[in-house]
Amino acid sequence: MFSVDSVCERLHREGKKITPQRRLIYQALASKTTHPSAEDIYEEVRAIIPDISPATVYKTLRELVDMGEVLEIKYQSDQIRFDPLITPHNHLVCTRCYSIENVYKKITIPELDAEEKAGFHIRQSEIIYWGLCSACQS
Repeated sequence: MFSVDSVCERLHREGKKITPQRRLIYQALASKTTHPSAEDIYEEVRAIIPDISPATVYKTLRELVDMGEVLEIKYQSDQIRFDPLITPHNHLVCTRCYSIENVYKKITIPELDAEEKAGFHIRQSEIIYWGLCSACQS
């Protein structure tokens, strides 16, 4: 889990501006134990800063992903969630409500050799288990 202060310190060292909007977005994400969407973060921040734009939230989240401070979970072609827990873990995704849970069991994912990578620079790998959560089974 990243800390708001460490992210702000890193941005400051890199000469980037830490605006109140950015700080609030970091705080909203850092407080989550779930896997919020950009829309979830936007709605939470907008309750405090009504004139914040969705673009500011999307851009800030993208920056955090690019910095390696949060993980991006793409579970449908148009569905993206963000995970503030960057230590190695995998996910359970409900095929009905799309809730996401962390799986902490250590699972060894085979490394790819250079030929298998086909020129890709691998940034992250994970296993996603698909099924019905307990609420959707009821």
